[in-house]
Amino acid sequence: MQTALNFTKSQLEALPILESQYEVRDAKTTGLILRVNPGGIKTFMFYRRVGYKLLRIKIGRLSDIPIEMARKTAIQLNSQIISGVNPNVIKKEKTKELTFKELYQKYYTEHALVSTKRPAAIKATIDYHLIPKIGNLKLSDITRQKMKELHLKQGETRGKIEANRVLDMARAVYNFGIREEYYKGENPCSNIKRFKSKSRDRFLSQEELKLFFDALTLEEQIYQDFFQLCLFIGARKTTMLTMKYKDIDFSLKRWRLPEDETKNEDVNIHVLCDAAMQILQRRYDLNKYSPAPSIYVFPGDGLQGHLVDPKKSLKRIKNRMGVFDFHIHDLRRTLGSYMAITNASMPIISKALNHKSQVSTAIYARLSQDPIIEAVNNAAKMIIDKGKLKNNFYLPASYQSKVVINFMGA
Repeated sequence: MQTALNFTKSQLEALPILESQYEVRDAKTTGLILRVNPGGIKTFMFYRRVGYKLLRIKIGRLSDIPIEMARKTAIQLNSQIISGVNPNVIKKEKTKELTFKELYQKYYTEHALVSTKRPAAIKATIDYHLIPKIGNLKLSDITRQKMKELHLKQGETRGKIEANRVLDMARAVYNFGIREEYYKGENPCSNIKRFKSKSRDRFLSQEELKLFFDALTLEEQIYQDFFQLCLFIGARKTTMLTMKYKDIDFSLKRWRLPEDETKNEDVNIHVLCDAAMQILQRRYDLNKYSPAPSIYVFPGDGLQGHLVDPKKSLKRIKNRMGVFDFHIHDLRRTLGSYMAITNASMPIISKALNHKSQVSTAIYARLSQDPIIEAVNNAAKMIIDKGKLKNNFYLPASYQSKVVINFMGA
């Protein structure tokens, strides 16, 4: 029979060490006992009968945890039993180490579906790039070296930008696991150097634009309209694909997107030029009298109800153009570039393209050349004028006269 004591630190430390193991019970907390073994180790345990079985759960040593913490743990275990939960089952689930795939499934259902805008895109990336490589490995078996090698290999085979995206997603899964206490180790993706990415400044030249419009004429109308609106509105591809008629104000010539549908998590307003309005008005009129009207500007036959990704159409267009270094996003950049070339200010370009950061707009600054040319011309004129006054103008006479004529307006 166990001796019952009102546990205090002095009482428990004073308990004698005997030749055989014995136990004392806390008079204050149901199920909490202290086990004293012949080696002098004193351990808090939780003993309680559940049905026909005796539950034994180790709480911790007297030297490691205070009595109040042991009592609190015993109270929690009692609460679980009262609510019909077996604490041993919970303990096994918590101590069983997950594989990366198992953790990712928890991440997807508990976080991605709830807190991210495009969980399907995240799932597709992880299923393709990570699950075949590390999906069946225990979380602690995935080392930093393994993730570093995987990152480098993907950079060589899939491209640096894609490799960085995959690394970021793997890091997010581990961070989730650590935060939610599914994993107690370190994040193997931490401190892995990402590939340095270059800001792409590709846009269609005047010659390429002619080729582009010529190539478009052989596509179905829906693809002609889609690519032209990408160019005339400058919205991102995914945003364009999910464009809805209800968000378009035909009288104010604007397209308003709420913050939960945008990449920068802010309300985006796209101003619609006349060329875009003509296309949208025509599509709206046709849709209005269609046997099966759609809420989307670019309807599709799939489950999502809208056009998903016109990859095949883009490939045909590039083949006809004979231009292959060309992405859909380059159409957005083309609009911004020609705004810069025609001397639109950086704040105006930023507003038109709905950039949240001015850094994104900075690539267009190099294209706004007229003010720069004017400044250089003014400086050169002064240099020439001053050089003439000091008789130190060393250009050949034939070239000198041309320069002077250009600047003096003769």
